[in-house]
Amino acid sequence: MERTDGSRLYTVIFLVLAALGVGYVCYRVLAPFLAAIAWAVILAVAFQGPWGYLERRMPARRNLAAALLTLAVAILVLLPAALFVGVLASQTIDVANRVSSKLSDLHVRSFSDVVALPKVADALDGIRSRAGISKPDFEKLAAGFVAKASAAAARVSGRLMLGAFDAVLTFVLVIFLLFFLFKDGREMAGAVFDMLPTDTAGRRRLSGSLQAMLAAIFRGSLLCAVVQGASGAIGWWIAGLPSPALAGAAMGVLSLLPVGGTAIAWLPGSIYLWSANRVGPAVFLFLWGLVVTSFLADNILRPLLIRRSEELSTLAVFLGVFGGIAAFGLLGIFIGPVALALAVTLVGVIRQAAGAERPAAAP
Repeated sequence: MERTDGSRLYTVIFLVLAALGVGYVCYRVLAPFLAAIAWAVILAVAFQGPWGYLERRMPARRNLAAALLTLAVAILVLLPAALFVGVLASQTIDVANRVSSKLSDLHVRSFSDVVALPKVADALDGIRSRAGISKPDFEKLAAGFVAKASAAAARVSGRLMLGAFDAVLTFVLVIFLLFFLFKDGREMAGAVFDMLPTDTAGRRRLSGSLQAMLAAIFRGSLLCAVVQGASGAIGWWIAGLPSPALAGAAMGVLSLLPVGGTAIAWLPGSIYLWSANRVGPAVFLFLWGLVVTSFLADNILRPLLIRRSEELSTLAVFLGVFGGIAAFGLLGIFIGPVALALAVTLVGVIRQAAGAERPAAAP
């Protein structure tokens, strides 16, 4: 008996240590691809409806069905992105041409020419006189500031280039993984859920619950982005600023960012209106962007759109979304509520197991 207990203890310890060691190595290997894997899983769950339809229509050609749906998802993501980038590039070129023409009319070719402009010179003299700095010292500070700003701009441009390359690489990897998740994802998920210490009905219920929640979060986030973009465009148009459609599209995309969000678009517009002595439209755009486009959409509409009453309460969804964003960035919108759902489910499994043991222990 002692030998049997000792061998069981050795087996358990060996398996735990082996699992920890192999898990750590696998984590180090997959760490560069975790974001792509997470996005691929989210897209695969979100498009389970179309995949089920294709799977039923093409049962003998699963590879072709997975390839067709993967291509459709890629086009669905790439086409709006390409249109948005094209419109943004066109608008940016137009603004740059206007600024260049204006500077050419003012005979501005360097930073010293900008400083020599009457309004700029008056503003700088006012700042210098209030700060109590002599003119030579102020010129030295200005030169140092320009040098640091140029260096910072160079660093930011380099990071943007690396970020764009990383985004393209991640997108390609997501599409590559998505094909295999469509084709073999159900078997992979079944292998994971088979390890849960619950019965078959419990595993099926948990799988359906998580799938419904991820799909709801995906659809709710996209719908919230559309609403924020539309409301931002309306406020931009009422304020009298040009290109409200472009501004609304930018706000819709920026609303998915964990930091800044739509304020990256409407706040500069409000500042521009204020600097142009259009105080009323500036205040309106600021309040509209702060209350309607940002606060109401992020704090009320988003939790309501992604709420699944059968899995989590509104409070849990609210905490999961914003806690997940703080911890994981954009992916936290999905990871946070799912983590809370798993926690609630595990607590239910433990309570069920404890309740099943009580009648046996009572006699």
